[in-house]
Amino acid sequence: MADKKRMEENKEVTKKVENAQDNYVDERVKKVTQEAVDAINMVAKVIELLDKKEKDKALEEIANVLGKLEVLIARDPNLQVVPVDVKQSIVDFPGTVDDVEAAKAEVVALIKASEVQAARDIMLNLASELDIYVTALPIGTYPVVMKAIIPLIEQEKFEEAKKLLVEALETLVLEKIVIPLPILRAEQAIIRANELANKENPNKDELKELLAYAKEQLELGEALGYGKVEIDYKDLYVEISKLEKILEGEESTKDIFETLKEKLSGIMAKFNKPKAPTQMPKAEDKKEESK
Repeated sequence: MADKKRMEENKEVTKKVENAQDNYVDERVKKVTQEAVDAINMVAKVIELLDKKEKDKALEEIANVLGKLEVLIARDPNLQVVPVDVKQSIVDFPGTVDDVEAAKAEVVALIKASEVQAARDIMLNLASELDIYVTALPIGTYPVVMKAIIPLIEQEKFEEAKKLLVEALETLVLEKIVIPLPILRAEQAIIRANELANKENPNKDELKELLAYAKEQLELGEALGYGKVEIDYKDLYVEISKLEKILEGEESTKDIFETLKEKLSGIMAKFNKPKAPTQMPKAEDKKEESK
C-alpha cells in the first residue's frame, strides 16, 4: 500500500453522506408493495397445501393470490415488475488513488503470470460503493401460472401443479443499483461547501479543504472506474479549477459552488438506476454453488 493517506472527511460531510445513503435505500424500500409480498407468501402456502394434497384449501389460496395480483394490475396496467424485497451492502476500498493504481498493476502482473484467482481476489476489493439489491415480482407471469394450475389441482395432479408454482417462484428478478461512494462523498462535500459559502464571512480555508476533499474523492472514483472520464469527470475538473482560483482571490463566494453541485447531482442521478435485471438463481443452482 502507498504511504499517502486519504484526506479526513469533515464531520458534517460524514453525516450528509450517511443520510444520503439511507435515502437511496429508503427510496427503494418505499416502492415495495405489500400486495406483491403477500402474493409471494401465499404462493409458498399453496405449495405447502399441495404437498398435503389439500385441494380445496389450495384453490382458495390461489383465489386470494389472484385477488392480490388484480389489485396491483388495476393500479397500473403497464406494470412490469413489482419490488418485494430490498437489501443493501457496502464495500469501501480504504486506500488512495495511488493504492488503486498499484493494485491494478499487480492484477495485470498476476494475470500475465496466469495467477487468475489471486488477481480476482484483489479485483473484488477494488470497489467503493453502496449496492442496493431489489428483488422484484414479474407481474405478467404470476396470474397466468395461477390460472394454469387450477385445472391441474381440480384433477388432483398435485405434483404437476407444484412444479409450475416452483418455476413461477424462480422467475423473480434481481435488480442492482450501484451508488459510487467517492462520487457521493464529493457531492455531499460540495453541498456542505455551498451552504458555508453562502453564509456571512465564510471561512475560505474550510471551503478550500472541502473542495480539495471533493477533488480527491472524484479522482478515487475515476481510478476505480465509476463513470466515463470524458463524459463524467472532465467538466467537473474544469469547474474545480475555476473554484480553486476564485478561493485564492478576494471575490464573493456566494453561489460559487452551485454549478459544481448541479453537475455532481446529475452524475449521481445516472447511477441511481437499476442495471439490467437478472433472474434469481434457481434452487438447483444454489445447491451447486454450495458444493
